[in-house]
This record gives sequence, structure tokens and C-alpha cells, in this order.
Amino acid sequence: MRYRTNQGLLIEAETSFDAIRRLRESSWNEQNLSDRQYMEAVADRMFQEGIHVSTVSPDIFIAGLIGAGLLTREPDDTQPNAAKQEADRK
Repeated sequence: MRYRTNQGLLIEAETSFDAIRRLRESSWNEQNLSDRQYMEAVADRMFQEGIHVSTVSPDIFIAGLIGAGLLTREPDDTQPNAAKQEADRK
């Protein structure tokens, strides 16, 4: 999965848990937090801006960030060459 933050950072991850870890690692202020603490810190900041982002699970958290416009899902470049060539012709 590939995501782009609203600041333009591209995140590549196999799972939502990996995406959260990469987001945390890219955050200067929150690198020393656990992934759970990072999710809660982000959710608290969003709540102060009137946006609810749930921290129930990594999948729901990522879905909340997407719903809030903080992340967008990028297309994966995983098409096999034959399928990609066929799609390019259309």
C-alpha cells in the first residue's frame, strides 16, 4: 500500500501497522513514542481541530486519516507488465 500525506510525504507499507510506524518515524516530535502513543497523540491533535480519528485499531486509524483528508491512497504499481501494457492501450 502506498499513501501520501497532506504534506506530500510518500509512505509505502505492507499493512496499516507498518504505515503507522513509518508515519511515526517521519514525525520529528513523535519518534520516541510507541505506535499506540503516536496514534493517540495524532487523534488528540485532530480532536482539538474538531476531527474525530479513532484509535481502535491500526486499520481504523488509517481509514480515519484518509477520511479526514490527512492521507490519500496512492495507486500501486504492481500490475504485471502484460496487464499494464493492456491497460495502457485502452
